[in-house]
Amino acid sequence: MKKRVLSLVAAALGAALTVPLAATPAHAAACREGFCLYYNSNLGGSHISLVRSVPDLAGYTFTTAGAGQGQRVKNNAASAHSLVICSVVVYFNSHYSGPADVYSYRQHHNLVNTYNDNASVLFVDSC
Repeated sequence: MKKRVLSLVAAALGAALTVPLAATPAHAAACREGFCLYYNSNLGGSHISLVRSVPDLAGYTFTTAGAGQGQRVKNNAASAHSLVICSVVVYFNSHYSGPADVYSYRQHHNLVNTYNDNASVLFVDSC
């Protein structure tokens, strides 16, 4: 009986120890609010969460843990995720001009027209 109890305790302890290992950095740095720009493709690496339009991303840096943390956002974002109810446009140039990528509510994907060439973000409609 003692052997069986010890075996069950060991199994439970082993399972408990593997749970933290299953968490990945991508989950730890998930976008929780606003419009998030990510340093890497496929929502990877560090990100920054924006809650309003930004005419020039100069001076903004990726803030969360992960690859790219502390790097400038302007011309370095590779993917994005929108959790705002309006459309959000990422522009190639500062002050909302040039090629663009458009995101709607809960949409997330790699940037296409502004991949690592992004300079401003515009919240469209009433946000």
